[in-house]
Amino acid sequence: MTTTSKTYLFPAVVGAALFFLPLGVVAVVFALRTRHLIEHNDLERAAAASRMARRFMILTFFAGGLIYLLLILAFLALGAFSS
Repeated sequence: MTTTSKTYLFPAVVGAALFFLPLGVVAVVFALRTRHLIEHNDLERAAAASRMARRFMILTFFAGGLIYLLLILAFLALGAFSS
């Protein structure tokens, strides 16, 4: 592989902080592993770690979005937003 892989570190940290922490931490770990492997010129393993970071980042956003949606629906069902 001749090109460097994306680390996805910033979106992984944002996802961990704002959406779903357990999956977000896994995404951050893979993003940091990608950065480390790129620094050590192990581009094949860096690409694999980058793909895993991306997968967990996407799962973090979907899981967090689903949880937020369910919370809003629960609040609506309980009448929290009625006047």
